[in-house]
Amino acid sequence: MGIKRAKILMEAGDVDGARQELLELVDIDPSSEGAWLLLVGIGYGTNDATLSLRAFRELKKTRSRDAYVASGLVDCLIQLERYEEAKQEIQRFSEVAEPGLPFHDTVLEEHRRALEFIRGRLSESDQGDASAP
Repeated sequence: MGIKRAKILMEAGDVDGARQELLELVDIDPSSEGAWLLLVGIGYGTNDATLSLRAFRELKKTRSRDAYVASGLVDCLIQLERYEEAKQEIQRFSEVAEPGLPFHDTVLEEHRRALEFIRGRLSESDQGDASAP
């Protein structure tokens, strides 16, 4: 059992088997960053934003300043239409980001665009609620 076996399963096209292998691994060892990273990839590859979100949340515990993790968290939350949580994560990352680091700058800009998208969605929702009988 482990990451090596999960990779073999993925290479053989058995994504469900690899997912199960990795989920069993993180049940035993929740600190396995490699397993969580592979689960992020499986989540994205299978359009399972819930799986990717779970993995990103676990990665955030040890990588709180990681721009990749912050970017992925926001992306998953937006896919799941959990806009308030996405806004909170954007705020959290803006407080720990290091402007001047290229990837941090990229993610900060990405987050600015995400906030515009969220505001648009929330205002559409408010307009829809206002027109309801």
